[in-house]
Amino acid sequence: MTKKRAAIYTRVSSALQRDNFSIAGQKKLLEEVCQKNDWEIYEVYTDNGLTGKNMNRPALLKMNEDAKNGKFDIILIYRLNRLARNTKHMIDMVDFYNKYNVEVYSDTERFDTSTASGRLMLQILASMAEYDRNQILENMFAGLVSRANSGYYNGGQVLGYQQVPGNKRMLAIVEKEALIIKRIFEEYASGKGYRAIANALNKDGYRTKKNNTFDTNAVKYILTNIVYIGKIRYLRYTGWNEKRRRGFNPNPIIADGKHTPIIDQDLWDKVQIRMEKASKNPMLNGKGENLLSCIVRCPECGAAHAASNTTNTLKSGEKKRIRYYSCSQFRNKGASVCSANSIRAGVAEAYVFNRIQEVIFNDKVLQQVLENVNSSLEAKPTEMKQRLVNKKQQLEETQVKLNNLNIALSTSPDLIHTLKGTIDEYASTIEALKATIAEMEAHKEDNIKQLTIEEIKPLLQAIFKDMDRLDKKQLKALYLSVVDSIHFKKCKEPGKKHDFFITLKINEDVLKEVYNGIEPEEALLSASSSLFTEHETYYLRI
Repeated sequence: MTKKRAAIYTRVSSALQRDNFSIAGQKKLLEEVCQKNDWEIYEVYTDNGLTGKNMNRPALLKMNEDAKNGKFDIILIYRLNRLARNTKHMIDMVDFYNKYNVEVYSDTERFDTSTASGRLMLQILASMAEYDRNQILENMFAGLVSRANSGYYNGGQVLGYQQVPGNKRMLAIVEKEALIIKRIFEEYASGKGYRAIANALNKDGYRTKKNNTFDTNAVKYILTNIVYIGKIRYLRYTGWNEKRRRGFNPNPIIADGKHTPIIDQDLWDKVQIRMEKASKNPMLNGKGENLLSCIVRCPECGAAHAASNTTNTLKSGEKKRIRYYSCSQFRNKGASVCSANSIRAGVAEAYVFNRIQEVIFNDKVLQQVLENVNSSLEAKPTEMKQRLVNKKQQLEETQVKLNNLNIALSTSPDLIHTLKGTIDEYASTIEALKATIAEMEAHKEDNIKQLTIEEIKPLLQAIFKDMDRLDKKQLKALYLSVVDSIHFKKCKEPGKKHDFFITLKINEDVLKEVYNGIEPEEALLSASSSLFTEHETYYLRI
């Protein structure tokens, strides 16, 4: 009889965990299980110091890949919460292993996922693991709040300080880094901007705490961090992992810190006053009247270009302001990261406007554009087939999950309040997938229609109708809706023009946006109906 091949998985989230949860302790117990059952150990997978919430653990990912490739028949864990501490993650993982005929064995819990009662037990145990984790988080949170109120720092690494060895609650000044902090505050107070400060720091070889180059965001973060005046700010954001900046807390904890300040109150106040004044007079950006901000792309690094101004003095003594579009990476991080790659705003804006007019009203030019687009459309059928395969696989996996929950519910009806939300979510997802698949099936044999001038020309003329009468804000809104990107190739030879490459995006959503949410006129819709399927977008490089 062929021996079962076993994979042992061990994990701890902290080196301070109890001995019976240690890596060595888990490994020893599970090796004894294999010996007792005469199972052959294929490999021991270990994630050390990683939380169960993180599903991108290196050893776990490797084990999952090996499971997919049939390297073993059973996974041994000391306890379910070694795999995951989230109910949904746990159930999804067991479903994944079942798909590849891999059993899951827990040394401290007993369940058989091939039966309804076994799956119910799994869900209960997984819920208990999640509850246990939430309790741990609540206790940790209470401790962190208490520490913050007492003036101890709870954040990560911060430039200018290091945690005191043996007492990580305390911060000690790092003199070399403190000089950088003082320089940033003093230079901003003296009138320098974020970009100028970042550029100078990068040129002088300075780096952030994580050894990255400085940019405007890094400088601004330092200038607004109250840790530098000896204070503690905690809970500025809540639920960061899920909400990110949407979880902004207007009433964070602010307390006097136990650490020594780097910046005095007078310098801090000067900086904050200047920042407040600057915020009331922001420079033009993607929301302003510079028509091509955020649309023009840097030919060197691909980042968006932002508008900037320079003032030249003419021979007559008259001051003349000239607008440019320059690389945002250069503007934010300086010359050590990218070049300015500036282009005169007036030149770029005039070219884009005139080129669109030329394409719309010159059939020969439009025909050349369409020939290029039609060449790219030839790959559409293959892409459609792959998308259909992916959707069907997603439907199958979701249906299995729903069936398993319904089986568990039929065994234990009292779980209805716990499972109803998930069941409804799966059912809704299944209906949406079925509708999408039906739509795709209906069109999968469609021949990709070659675009013609007769179809595209009225669309473009309707979109860019009366564009010469629009004010800057209206024209900017139109460009943001329809222009996907503008690339250019700089010509270094004097007197020669730059080469521009404009890519338009056209779909039904764009048309509705251009028409302010109102359905376009019937003539336009009839012209577009034969072109657009659901979520179909055409990219026209002109």
